[in-house]
Amino acid sequence: MDSNMQLTEESRAKGLKMFKQDDPEMPKEYKEFMVKLLKYGHVENSANPNYRDVLANIAEAGLRYAPDEKAMVIEAEIVKQEVTHGRIVADIIRSLGEDPFNDKWVGQYAFKMPLECWCDVAWFHMLIDRVGLYVGIEWMGSTYEPLAKVSDQLEKDEKFHADSGFRFLRDIVKSENGKKEAQKLLAKWWPAALDMFGRSDSDNSKIYVQWGIKGKTNEELRQQYIADTVPLIKELGLEVPDHMENRKYL
Repeated sequence: MDSNMQLTEESRAKGLKMFKQDDPEMPKEYKEFMVKLLKYGHVENSANPNYRDVLANIAEAGLRYAPDEKAMVIEAEIVKQEVTHGRIVADIIRSLGEDPFNDKWVGQYAFKMPLECWCDVAWFHMLIDRVGLYVGIEWMGSTYEPLAKVSDQLEKDEKFHADSGFRFLRDIVKSENGKKEAQKLLAKWWPAALDMFGRSDSDNSKIYVQWGIKGKTNEELRQQYIADTVPLIKELGLEVPDHMENRKYL
């Protein structure tokens, strides 16, 4: 059984109904929270003009600072996949009968942080894109069928982005100066990554779990992310910052 089917079966085991597109039995609140999540809480939406700014920032920095042609090709592929993610999310919002256009910034300040060197780009992929892994895994078990169907590909793409960032950093820390730079910039990116999961006391987070739109609360996902990511940072020979330092969303 693949992971998508397994998570779907877990949702059914919890007594949660799987809703198809245009399902007449879909409760109004369920639909409202699906729209809230994808249109107003998720940055990857090609119908949000702010997403173009995010992509432009990643593309410009990735291609400007990439140390060689191989890294440039990887950066181009990452941007291509992110464009596709935005289209997929916009289509899912449309499947709910909602216009995906939203010109408001949806939060997640990490996407507005400056990428000023190759090490910044590498940390962005390893830590910020890595958050997308946990979003994708959660969506695999979503009780909205159109979202569950595409989540496996989204998760695989984000894993490629995160793994690429780790490989870039592994090269960076080979030199003493590179290691010092990576340690300094980790203090910038680590709190931003942890904040991407949202507030621990979020009422909306609990409602998403109740409806089966997500499988875990914000804090549960954040703790899983920490447990999985800390060993990777230590593998790079770096010290992990305090998990509470410089945080905005506790």
